[in-house]
Amino acid sequence: MKPSPLRRRSWRYYRNWLIFMLMWAVVLITAIWALRSSWLVFLLWAIPAYVVGSTIYYAYYLTHPRVKLRMRTLTPGDAGLEYEQVQFPSRDGLSLFGWYVPGRKRATIILVHGGGSHGMAMIYHASGLALYDYGVLMFDLRAHGSSEGDVCTSGWREVEDLLGAVDYVQSRGDVDADGIGVLGLSLGGQVALRAAAQSEAIRAVVAEGPSPAALADHGRRPTRLLGWLYLPVNWLHYAMLSFMNGTKPPRGVLAAIRDIAPRPVLLISAGKRSEQRFGRMLYRAASEPKELWELPEAKHGGAYFLDPEAYAARVSQFFDAALGGGCGQDSESVEAPDGADIP
Repeated sequence: MKPSPLRRRSWRYYRNWLIFMLMWAVVLITAIWALRSSWLVFLLWAIPAYVVGSTIYYAYYLTHPRVKLRMRTLTPGDAGLEYEQVQFPSRDGLSLFGWYVPGRKRATIILVHGGGSHGMAMIYHASGLALYDYGVLMFDLRAHGSSEGDVCTSGWREVEDLLGAVDYVQSRGDVDADGIGVLGLSLGGQVALRAAAQSEAIRAVVAEGPSPAALADHGRRPTRLLGWLYLPVNWLHYAMLSFMNGTKPPRGVLAAIRDIAPRPVLLISAGKRSEQRFGRMLYRAASEPKELWELPEAKHGGAYFLDPEAYAARVSQFFDAALGGGCGQDSESVEAPDGADIP
């Protein structure tokens, strides 16, 4: 099995590309006009132009992530892991490419990468889990790596990809039906939480730095001036994403996380400010059993690299407790590092 060739582009890609280029042309022409008029006109023009231009810019790159051809040559074998190349369909029919690393336990952890990344970016997490005898599935989300599709929907339809991965793992004879967990980073964390709310086959979720999925995830009615200023910006962001990817926003991850219980959730917050605030919002919205592990000194998506051994121990202990303490294999109890649980 080989990675797929360069992806075929749809009409939506070329339409969005044209809008993207026209945006730059309009910004440049109007900037020159405003600058020639007066500094005051230029300053009054600059703020709305920046908001609209940056919204289109980010929407385009979120919808059409760049393909990193050099990553296609990497495999789990480069990390010393035995593996199988696998290919399976998403729930809505796209062909997804991945790697399965067998484990001694009859339990498998599905790893979900972030937006603009690829399945092999999760090789560090896979190596840590493999040390604790878990089977691991890494795969490329749609429009990423070698999987089909040229439109990323910011997690909205990527849930179908993860559910397809669950179907694949369930079809394997070396995995127990109650032995499927998911670990996702950033966009992958959002996808993991929303997929678990839809499928009880996912028995436990670790979500590190999950991203918002809808306008409702940014909180209720603003109470501060800054919140009112961000409200139309966030609305424009989701409206532009919906236009470019052709998908309506789903219900927010704050609403979805309530439906996961009584299956356990471990939320990992790496960093401060917005990620920490959203992690605490998710923790309050979730039902028991739940855990929140805050690592303010880590970077977004980089909690593992702060202390790989502690990360692997904490996550493996969580999955051990959730998936039956080894799922058919004896394993030593590992003491996890202290975390920051919020009451």
